[in-house]
Amino acid sequence: MKKFSFWLLPCIALLLTGCTAENLAADTLPWVSDAPILFADDFSRQTGGWQTHQDRLSYIGYEQDGFRLWVDVPNFQVWSVPGLNFVNTHIYTRARQLAGPSDNLWGVLCRYQDGDNYYALVISSDGYYGIMKKQAGVPSLVGLDQMGFSEAIHREGEANEILAICEGDQLALFVNEVRLLLVNDDTFTHGDVGLIAGNLAQPGVDILFEHFIVVKP
Repeated sequence: MKKFSFWLLPCIALLLTGCTAENLAADTLPWVSDAPILFADDFSRQTGGWQTHQDRLSYIGYEQDGFRLWVDVPNFQVWSVPGLNFVNTHIYTRARQLAGPSDNLWGVLCRYQDGDNYYALVISSDGYYGIMKKQAGVPSLVGLDQMGFSEAIHREGEANEILAICEGDQLALFVNEVRLLLVNDDTFTHGDVGLIAGNLAQPGVDILFEHFIVVKP
């Protein structure tokens, strides 16, 4: 995380000329190289800056050479972000269900502002998918009236590869190299990236994320 600590310095100098969080997004800074990978973590070391937490009803943290999200509360989600800021990103993760109900949701966050404002591109362990927007604390699906279903999503604890594209006003969700959804929404233009997992009616979702890569389009 130290490599990003200098972002605030040019902002101080530019306050009078309209410096914003979007101006300081990592993928838009003029000194960022043309290398496509903006951030990568295989969770083998606890140095990625991810938020962690543990209590009797939830676990958010490093475990089993991955990053585990577990929550034992119905109709509740947990997430973690590494404290970054991007405008346009392609986000890849690989994850599998360890335990809990298959009627769940888990996936990737993009343009995360805070706990009440973000996009979540998610799947479930029983084959459903969707793109969720949470705005001012109110969640809604983008582009669908209800979660879609796809045989491309592996079930019964088998790993799934998720690619989330957040580029301009386009949001796209790919699972195991199959495009499941492409929508347009311009509510959020920049923000953090992250991981999310949650329960519906039955608690106990337990997801292990094994890789996380953010690529510049």
